[in-house]
Amino acid sequence: MWCTILRLFGKGSGETRQTPSPLKTGKEGLPSAAVFVDYEHWYISLNNNYGIRPNIKSWFEDLQTRVNVKEVVFFADFSHKNLADEIGRIRPFTNKIIDTRSPTGTQKDFTDFIILDNIYQKALLADDTEAFILFSGDGHFSSVTSFLKNIYGKEVGVYAIKGCFSRQLQETCTWYVALPDEADVFGLYFEKILEYLKNEENKNSKNLPTYSKCIDEVSKVKRLDRKKVTQALDKLIADGVISKRSMRGQGFSVKDALFADWDLAARKELI
Repeated sequence: MWCTILRLFGKGSGETRQTPSPLKTGKEGLPSAAVFVDYEHWYISLNNNYGIRPNIKSWFEDLQTRVNVKEVVFFADFSHKNLADEIGRIRPFTNKIIDTRSPTGTQKDFTDFIILDNIYQKALLADDTEAFILFSGDGHFSSVTSFLKNIYGKEVGVYAIKGCFSRQLQETCTWYVALPDEADVFGLYFEKILEYLKNEENKNSKNLPTYSKCIDEVSKVKRLDRKKVTQALDKLIADGVISKRSMRGQGFSVKDALFADWDLAARKELI
């Protein structure tokens, strides 16, 4: 579904400072890379600021256009229930998952320390690694990115979440990508709007779902941003997935009833 949402909006990865050379597809000519993911930063920042979960598949596809991925390691204190539930979503992309929990109670800086230790070990022991990719917005990593780029001559790419991205870290890396992009943000809204219309259709009621009622219900019941719900609904209407019609019948008259083209939604992999 997410790949199609990306196509719906057009491929993009948020705010980007691009590499000096154009992005390529496939592995040919791309630098070999070790990737270090601070999953606490990714998950918690996205959840707190946007109310969505990491789109790991979309991120990994973008990553593969930039580097030849040799190793990916995820770090987090997975003792937290929400993060523990994420392990199953991470495993399709790597089995290298490091739990940073501590018997005495993990602090965020402890996770950072473990990531830093792994990065420095990789830099010292793996001469064939041409690029280092970090997923974190923490300014504590600006020293290691500067070290890798200026002392070791490595390409250093950074992914981070908008609003939680250190300016110093941006300035010390080779390139960066600030997430989420438009597709990541609106994917959840598409899903909830179509879920609402499906539920209303199953009720077999004469009270047809309307444009304004859909926005009210999805934003209220699902606790989603009303402005973004409206934008997402308008996008679905513009793309023909949802149509807005005037309906007259026995005992009712509706000017802006909503109807979903479920075949089109299925072809676009939105359901």
